[in-house]
Order: sequence, then C-alpha cells, then structure tokens
Amino acid sequence: PSGHVAASGVIRTVSTQTPQGDFVEGQLDWTDGVLIVTGEGVAPESITNPVQARLLGFRAAKVTAYRKLLEVVGGVQVDARTTVSMSMVASDTVRATVEGLVRGATVVPGSRRQEDGLYLLDLQLRLLDGLAAAVLPDSMSSLDAVPAELPVSDSLIVFVPDEPYTGLIIDARGTSLQPSLSPRIIDETGRVIYSATHVDRQYALSTGVVGYERDLPAAVINARIGGENSHPKVVTAIRADGLYNSDVVVSRDAGTRVKMADSEGDFLTECRVIFVIGPRPEAIIDTALTLLDTLMGTVPSDSLAADSLGTVPTMTDSLGFN
Repeated sequence: PSGHVAASGVIRTVSTQTPQGDFVEGQLDWTDGVLIVTGEGVAPESITNPVQARLLGFRAAKVTAYRKLLEVVGGVQVDARTTVSMSMVASDTVRATVEGLVRGATVVPGSRRQEDGLYLLDLQLRLLDGLAAAVLPDSMSSLDAVPAELPVSDSLIVFVPDEPYTGLIIDARGTSLQPSLSPRIIDETGRVIYSATHVDRQYALSTGVVGYERDLPAAVINARIGGENSHPKVVTAIRADGLYNSDVVVSRDAGTRVKMADSEGDFLTECRVIFVIGPRPEAIIDTALTLLDTLMGTVPSDSLAADSLGTVPTMTDSLGFN
C-alpha cells in the first residue's frame, strides 16, 4: 500500500490469503481507525485515447481494490481470540453487514496515480460505527463491582486525587501488545478490569473501545481523555495476553487502583482509555545514542556522566505511574 496512511499513528499491516492462495495486505491505522488497501489496474491495450485509457485503468484499479478490501478486512482483529473473518463465518448477518460496508468504502482523496504503466488508487474503510457495530459484543447492564478487599499496601489517599481523573492511559510499550477492536484490561489474577461489555455501547461505536498512540506525551493531551486539561491515570502494563496478544495485563494492585479511580472520575464507561504501544523507552534511548555515536564518533566514557540522563524529569514523575 502507498504512503497515504499518516506515519504518526499506530500502523499495522493486515495480511490475509485469498481462496486462490494469493496473499493480499492493507495498512491499518489504529490511531485514526481506518483500513487502507491499494488497487492496481491496467487499461486495455486496444484503447489509444489517453483520457479513456485513464478512465478504464482507474476503474480496473477500483474493482481490484474492492475485492482486496473484502479479503483484508477479514484479517482485522476483533479481540484477543477473534478476527473479523471468524465473525463472518459464525454469522451470516455479520457477513452481509461487512460486505455492505466494503461496498460503501471510499477512494482516498488524491490517491489516484500512475506508476510503471499501472493505474493505482487507495480505498479506505473506517473501523468505527458500522464495522464496530457488527462485531463488538453487547454491553452489560452494569460494571463489575470493585472488590471489597484492597491490597494491604494501598492507602485511601491514593484513591482520592486532588481532582478526578479524566481518563486512563495504559503504557504498554515494550510488550507484545497488538491492537484490536475489542481489547480487555485484566489483572494478573485474571480479573477483568475493563472490556467492551463494560462500556456505554454508543461510545464504543463512535470512539472505539480504546484509542491507540505510540507516543506517551501525545496520549496525555489526546482529546479522548481531556486534551490540554486532561488529568489521566497512568498505569504500566506487565505484559500482553490472548491468542493475538491484544489484551493487556496489569498488576492486581494497579487494577484495583483503576477501579477506584474510575469510581471518582467515571471515565471507563465513556471509553476514555488509551493504550500506548511500541518499543520500550529505553530502547528508543539506546537507538538514539547509537545514532549519535555513528554521527559523532564514540564519546569518551569520562565525558558523559553516568547519571546525566537521570537528571531529566520524566513523565512518570508528574503523571503518577503505577
């Protein structure tokens, strides 16, 4: 697929195999919630009029793109154990809905182009609303109750911030977490802290069960959790879980803290949750230092204090990581 997908988002390649054995793929931007595939076409050799050749070439590209999109959308992860294609096999209603949504997909503005005699264009399908409505589970009538017992180490003052939290950020960088339409937050004992069945369905359909970012500062000011006036609860993930690694695991203590924070801020039912995914921060620093060494030569060990990076304030200092 072309570079029309914004490079700043959490982007994954979705690949699937057609009944004929061919592999097709698309680019899924989980931050913006859009799946994009590229269609290729050629004009009939008998057509000599350049305008007509262009028209027929792009028409062929569009037909290819729609066919490819129907295959690729099946590879989108619904949750930790299910893909859209599995849902389509299990339900004729889901299959008919997804096929209808694919037929309604639109060409990405400005994506029509010619390369090496081929006519190409990009087709886009938004994940929210229609597709989400087809595959997301129904909401439960009420949230799971916070357990009566609290970890001994907890203090009530922890659960009474100066102001209510406006949302939740799960820092899953460095884990194998993969995006999905319906992820869960579970604690290490298996208790479900958050899932699609625990939210207001209208929010799940319009904004998604969670948002995805690959940059923590961007997540902090994301409009989903309050923008410039946000006051997020930030929790570090332990690991990813599930067949497709789309569920996030937090400590038992952190799970209880999230539940208690939500009792004050009431942010979970409105899906004010963001997962930050990507390499661990230390890996980013290591890469930057390696690049610096390459550009400037090796820095003598005594010229850089061992704790020089440690003097820089971190996001964890001000956001209250757990």
